[in-house]
Amino acid sequence: MTRPSIDAATLINAWQASGVLPPDAHAAVVEAVLASAAEERPPLYLKILSAVGTLLATLFFLAFLFVADIISLKSGSSLLGWGLAFLAAGIGLSLVLPRIAEGIGRSVLAQTAFTAMALGKVMSVFGVVLLAGTDTPWVPTAAIAAVTIATYPVSASSLDRVLSPYAVAASALAEILGRSTFNTDPSLLLAAFYGMATAVAGLLILVHRVPLALRPIGIAALAAMGTIVCILASGHDAGLWANRHPLDPRPIETILTLSLIGTLAWVAGGVGRLAEPPLAAAAAGIVLLGLAGAPGVSFALLVLIVGHALHDVPLRVVGVLALPVFLVLWYYGRDLSFLEKSATLVGSGLLLLGGQFVIARAGWDREETP
Repeated sequence: MTRPSIDAATLINAWQASGVLPPDAHAAVVEAVLASAAEERPPLYLKILSAVGTLLATLFFLAFLFVADIISLKSGSSLLGWGLAFLAAGIGLSLVLPRIAEGIGRSVLAQTAFTAMALGKVMSVFGVVLLAGTDTPWVPTAAIAAVTIATYPVSASSLDRVLSPYAVAASALAEILGRSTFNTDPSLLLAAFYGMATAVAGLLILVHRVPLALRPIGIAALAAMGTIVCILASGHDAGLWANRHPLDPRPIETILTLSLIGTLAWVAGGVGRLAEPPLAAAAAGIVLLGLAGAPGVSFALLVLIVGHALHDVPLRVVGVLALPVFLVLWYYGRDLSFLEKSATLVGSGLLLLGGQFVIARAGWDREETP
């Protein structure tokens, strides 16, 4: 059965009746709810279009500066100086932005601020890299982290707040996999990095008391997890192209399996709920999936469960689209003949149909309202 919806007034009254909301805080909560409802939130496709426009503006303006010989690509100090100037301009415009009334003027100012900050970030990072030397390890990661920390509090773009932390994670991942200084197997270091990303994503996405302003960092950490899983799902020789050492996926698969079971427990309402038959069966299936060496499928299910639990449509869409892709990659990467792969595919389908029959027969697919 479908659970009944609840409006804001009923929710506030329920909070007051249970003692969660003090009587003197009623007016402040009502004002906050009304302000939130009146706030204009552009749809996702407009945010993506805005990001594309900012990217094009940044690239064209950079090309103009370089073609006109206003900035030299060989001078790290010049790049850094111009980058800091653009950063200061972008931060200043972002601070002024909340005082501007809604309208075309504010939209133009917002785009200008985002473009200036993007220009400043790119130029500052390249300037620092040139000054420190292109072969100096971890300098790009440190530079990207510095400009991200400087602009994150004032950036009004949620997409920018996701992409900038993800750029830090991607740069760190490139250091782990691509630097020649790592002459040994980077699997353990990569597993530690994946575990850190998992902890950050779990803390900032699943914990409701964390400020919403930090949630984009959690999304970026989740995207970093997905990037690592994509590398592992590329085949048995994953990582060989970067570091001349094939990666050992088992540590990351273990972390992913445990995190998926933990997410299932969080959605169910506690670890104790995993002892119930349907959830125990789901946990057992997750363990078998981990033993099967299918990190991509496990990650797609993780994103799908989190998106469903948080009513986050973009996460659900990503999970739904990623699941068949990782299934294809898993079957393609098996060292089996076409006949054996066909038999495996048919057997998996029969197993899923059998599971669906058991779930429907036991009534586990029906939700009862109290």
